[in-house]
Amino acid sequence: MIDGAQGGNSARWLNQACDANCEAVEENGRVFVEAVCDIALATSCLSGTAWGLVVQQSTFVSSKGAMTIIGKLVSLVSRRTLRAEGHVFAITPERIGIAEGIHAALAMAPMLCAAAILGRSDIAFGAVAAFWNCLCDPQGARSQRLKAMAIFTAMGVVVMPLASYAAHWGYAVSIVTLFVLVFLCGLTRSYKPSLGPMPAQAGLIASLAVVIGIASPEPLAAALAHGGYFLLGSAWTMLFCIFLWPVPFPQSAGFTLATIFGRLEDMAGFLESLDSRPGMDVQGWTEFDTVYRRGVRMSIERGRALAAHDVRNGPDLGPGVDAAGRVFSTLIAIGHARRNAAIADDDGSRQLLQGLRQLLQSVAAQAQQELPIPDTLIAQAHALLRQTAERTDQTASAVAFAARAIARLADGRHALAMDPETPAPAAARAVKIERLVWDHALRVAVASVLAFMIGTSLSVTFAYWGVIAAIVVTQPVSANTWLRVLERACGTLIGATIAAVLLTSLSGPVAVTLAILPLAAVTVALRLVNYGLFVVFLTPMFMLMSDFIHPTEGLIVARLTNEFVGACVGVAASFLLWPQKESNALNAVISAAISANMAFASAALRMAGGSTATLDRLQREAGLASSRLEVARERMLLEGQRRSARLEQLRNLTVAVRVVCGAAAVIEVLRSGEPDAHDRERANRYDEMTATLLEALTSREAMQLNQSFETPADDLEQAIQHLVTAFDSYVGTV
Repeated sequence: MIDGAQGGNSARWLNQACDANCEAVEENGRVFVEAVCDIALATSCLSGTAWGLVVQQSTFVSSKGAMTIIGKLVSLVSRRTLRAEGHVFAITPERIGIAEGIHAALAMAPMLCAAAILGRSDIAFGAVAAFWNCLCDPQGARSQRLKAMAIFTAMGVVVMPLASYAAHWGYAVSIVTLFVLVFLCGLTRSYKPSLGPMPAQAGLIASLAVVIGIASPEPLAAALAHGGYFLLGSAWTMLFCIFLWPVPFPQSAGFTLATIFGRLEDMAGFLESLDSRPGMDVQGWTEFDTVYRRGVRMSIERGRALAAHDVRNGPDLGPGVDAAGRVFSTLIAIGHARRNAAIADDDGSRQLLQGLRQLLQSVAAQAQQELPIPDTLIAQAHALLRQTAERTDQTASAVAFAARAIARLADGRHALAMDPETPAPAAARAVKIERLVWDHALRVAVASVLAFMIGTSLSVTFAYWGVIAAIVVTQPVSANTWLRVLERACGTLIGATIAAVLLTSLSGPVAVTLAILPLAAVTVALRLVNYGLFVVFLTPMFMLMSDFIHPTEGLIVARLTNEFVGACVGVAASFLLWPQKESNALNAVISAAISANMAFASAALRMAGGSTATLDRLQREAGLASSRLEVARERMLLEGQRRSARLEQLRNLTVAVRVVCGAAAVIEVLRSGEPDAHDRERANRYDEMTATLLEALTSREAMQLNQSFETPADDLEQAIQHLVTAFDSYVGTV
């Protein structure tokens, strides 16, 4: 039996630790917006399938039928969430980590069992440390995983006992310690642009460990004991997950390729449905140039990043992502040609586009099953090539470009040539903390102190929950804070409902334990999918763990109350404490989009058909820069600026830079010879024009061109003219 004092103290520890799990996710974790039902169905299937693997098999490979079902659900959700790409609430269902979820459950199980058998509930904090390490696990090479998890373990072992012992000396010391340690942990975080949810950063989770220590004041011996359990759980997790039972198969490769080619198929189908007659389907063409191109580009680059990072997935993902990039260029080129056609497409062009869409559908279906490229699919690609050989129009040439890229996948699944201009990894140099990191670390430290003082002054039960909520919802970009508050609130409400049902229906420690471990598996499996969904499953998990160790009344009400306090403090801190100046941030995004797209246009004119790798890189950079501009505009819409004339002109500017990229893609796909002197002269002129545009953006003056445009103008020249016109209109509204 556990005596009352020890049980209450341990319960506080476990409540704190489990709640911290809910927050332990990197800033770019997301929540779904449009596909709640589909995702819930997918994760429900995942829960049953994943946990069944532990009982039925000695490996992480599920039955082919179950994996096929999950693959189809992943594809379904990814198609429904295209519009969320690039936003804080983006969803990446292809990153479901079934094996990683099972790892987490198995790593937690021994510590939970030891706590129950020995009657020492504080040992369960080792299970929480195991869970945290799984959240920090970046996957990939063994050395990368070991480094990331070891850094987190070292930080946690230091800050958590230190905070606990400092809090033992009183309220004032607690406040100072909380501020200093959260600030120092914040300095280790980074805020680089990402392509979706990322593994939790050690600095974020360590700051949550600080809060836990502050909320549990202990004398030195007890504080060190808690640090020992933390170290034990972390060491066991690293040993188990990295050395004893590493994930033995590239489970993400098939899901990622299925998502990419499924979105390419949707893009081709949407393109096929658009009316190509001049002046028709204006809204549809705008959606094609923004939503579809952004969604596909983000998924391709996410796959490319995974292939480069994870040695298990690289050999399968690399060639497939390269081929997808070529198909994407094809669809951009076809879309540009169709949009600017003087007459409607003939039946032959429509049949070629239908054939390409069917080929993409076959590739996506094959990728879902993680099977080798079959002869029938290669034959389908060659049949499409024979169809294109009978025609000489732009659509036929572009479709042939895509079909050849897919056919090459069968040739030993070789990766395409690397860009010779890609810079080598930079040598190690002194660490320099950026201004953004300093500002946000200070902002989060202030927010944590305010939330703690408010909660304790109002005698709110489990006031540290509000502190953790404030740390997580406070974002470097103030507009993202609203979205984080919304996704966290939705996830908490749904999760609390699930917890209420489980708490009333489960009886006995065995039943509760059997519910906790599958929930932990599902939660870790979803850590790279979506933050809001992560919270949905974390909420019942930590409530069940709290009730398992020390039954307490009012957990749900306390959770919701503290969420409200933390959300209010986080929003206030984001908007009032050193907010980033909106105009400067937006101008930087616009400059990057114009520069990247104009650079691709110039390179397409300068480079011969053999410069494929370099052109691919420049087109990727242009696509990502344009996507960030679109997301910046949509974020402003979510802030309530929907009626702003400036945003309307910004939308036109965004479409204009996309059109420039599309016109340049036509040149890339169709060129077969060397550029002439006239092409090089145009490229130089576009470089000069880019510098003039950027200078005009800084001075907020309409662009005054000294040189005249060519007459007659080709598609690229017309696109540049349209860009200048859209730019002048936007500058006029600033």
